[in-house]
Amino acid sequence: MNESVIVIGGGVAGLSAAAYARASGFDTTLVEHSAALGGVCTAWQRGPYLFDGCIHWLTGGPFTKVYEELGILRRVQLEPIRHLATIEDRTTQAHVELTADLDALERSLTELAPADAKELHHLFMAARALPEVTPPLDKAPDLFTLRDGLGTLWEMKGELATVLHYQKPLAEYVAERLKTEALRRALTAFVPKEAPALFLLMVLGYLSRGWLSRPAGGSAAFRDALIDEVRELGVSIVTSATVEEILVSDGEASGVRLADGSFLRSDAVICTSSMPELVFQLLGGRYQAAATEERLAHWTLFPPIVLASYGVASPLSQLPQILVLRGVEPLDVGGVQNDTFYLRVYNDDRCHAPPGHSVVQAMLSTSYSWWAERHGSYESERDYLARRVLAAIDRQLPGVERACDLWDIATPLTFWRSARSWRGAYEGWIPSGGALHSGPLPHRLRGVSGLYVAGQWVEPGGGVPTACSSGRMAAQVLCADRGLPFSPPQAARGRASA
Repeated sequence: MNESVIVIGGGVAGLSAAAYARASGFDTTLVEHSAALGGVCTAWQRGPYLFDGCIHWLTGGPFTKVYEELGILRRVQLEPIRHLATIEDRTTQAHVELTADLDALERSLTELAPADAKELHHLFMAARALPEVTPPLDKAPDLFTLRDGLGTLWEMKGELATVLHYQKPLAEYVAERLKTEALRRALTAFVPKEAPALFLLMVLGYLSRGWLSRPAGGSAAFRDALIDEVRELGVSIVTSATVEEILVSDGEASGVRLADGSFLRSDAVICTSSMPELVFQLLGGRYQAAATEERLAHWTLFPPIVLASYGVASPLSQLPQILVLRGVEPLDVGGVQNDTFYLRVYNDDRCHAPPGHSVVQAMLSTSYSWWAERHGSYESERDYLARRVLAAIDRQLPGVERACDLWDIATPLTFWRSARSWRGAYEGWIPSGGALHSGPLPHRLRGVSGLYVAGQWVEPGGGVPTACSSGRMAAQVLCADRGLPFSPPQAARGRASA
């Protein structure tokens, strides 16, 4: 009789963990709060438009192996990105095209900031070299021996000085190293300023190698491919079921209690909930409470956002897929002033809009508490914001408001209700401060045997690629603890077809 495992959460990390656990021989049950699987990797239909809520770009390179193992690449075509984004600054009049041609990008930034030519040269040298530093995806760090650790350091010996040099927050790096204000504003427009400068360099390096892509069909196609793999492997899926408690008997996880009062028993549990929900609710604050409170007090969360999506009766073919506008007239979004608009223009994939139409989506910072306190006025505030954001976009892109067919607003409460994103932090920790120096958290929860964790709250920086790999690592650690061979889904398919 096989050992059994319950996976809490049907987002990307939970689906990944379930696939790897099932392929490794566990009787696997996945329990999801929502009626739909995918978590924040989602898209939703509004009339003739498909509004995409997740993937703006997908990191490949070393992560490609994980997508292959999960069967995603058998079902979805990944289209390499040559032009990632355009940055326009209304304050400095700077115009920057983030393209895969790093030589051209370096020349354009040097023209913008000739006084910073030397520093830019060092920065781009680092961007070209850093993709050689590969994350430890094949073996979970929890299982590293001393030899493994030394081997990892040896492999990155040539770039170790560069990694250490660019570990400081991006805002701190540009303030200390760059002389030109227009360049500082351009380089901090695209990634969180609290994240290490290294993050921006890795994005540019991966872009230059063709390792950034968009899945044909968007987030929905990627999500559905992963769901199909999980179903084909024989994972038992329970949706519209909220886990209220993780059962612990004699210090060992033994199953879960659902909100309807029913119990599901298992030999192990993999949880992909947010760390606060896991520790304070599902475990009642009995394990790792002090450590979690310390992180919440000192680590930085990704800020909650509003996603404002508009179906537009215009192809907008002249616009880039990502347009970042800095120095615009500030717009209050749920108590937070936004003077930068991050716009996603879905004009490159016909799945999102009918011919001759497109989707424009604004991602704006906001406050979770502000929306949570609206109560009876929530819907009217949401509708009012939809009109104000559309008018603000139209001031930058004239004609969009007149061509708008319909709209949709997702607030931090939407992220909580649909994907249990704690206080709207849809990607957990920003990799800065303590989160940066800590690196990935252990995939075992200390104090409870047989309880494993995965997902964006385990991997600072979050994102779909790390969620996929985090589920893989949790299943790998589970196998190691049980003395069972770890088998990727790809290998399980091979055995089944032999």
